[in-house]
Amino acid sequence: MTDAVFTMGKEMDLKEEMKRTLATPRLPANLMLKIMFLTFDVLYGKARSLPKVMVLEILARYPYWAWEHGAYRLLSKWHCGTRPVPREQIEVALRHIQMGREAQDNEQWHMLLWADLCHQKGIPLSGFRHLLLPRMMTFVYFCLTRVMYRLNPVWSFAMNAAFESHAEHEYMLYAREHPEFEQQPVDSVWFACYPRQKTLADLVRRVGLDERDHMNHSLAEIERLKGR
Repeated sequence: MTDAVFTMGKEMDLKEEMKRTLATPRLPANLMLKIMFLTFDVLYGKARSLPKVMVLEILARYPYWAWEHGAYRLLSKWHCGTRPVPREQIEVALRHIQMGREAQDNEQWHMLLWADLCHQKGIPLSGFRHLLLPRMMTFVYFCLTRVMYRLNPVWSFAMNAAFESHAEHEYMLYAREHPEFEQQPVDSVWFACYPRQKTLADLVRRVGLDERDHMNHSLAEIERLKGR
């Protein structure tokens, strides 16, 4: 089983964790993710920005929804059948539902935080680029993830791990590229639901660590499914 250290709910040296991330290569992306990342750069520019990471978080929620949706479908199918289903299979489905719920909530807080900060800073958000286009992209991403989960859940978890690895690195690079963030205090109504951070730099790094945790959860689930 993976020996990854999960960071949620723990006090971490965020600057050291940023260095650790940037010293570690990203997980290889499949063709779908490469096209997605290229599309991101074309639509939102290569430069990292609050609106760009907000859209990234909109997409990030959908694999977890696909797992929850897929696992619920399996449970309904099994319990409407005439044959008993092994308890182990049911426990796997329940675990995927729980993973999906928890990760969706976390990604949701990320999105709400970035949207709130965009409004605080007066950064305009376009109905076309930040609402319509993300809806189109999430529809494709959800459908692909859902099909992969149905055919072989390992494929879906592997793609998600690569997506989250990309997100982790993007956040840490964003923090490194903007040393002025170190001096910018940050506040949001959503800190009622998410760990409060003192500076924008720390918030960016903390969200990056969340993405690392999501990646490691996916990698750990791959090992479970393969019986390691």
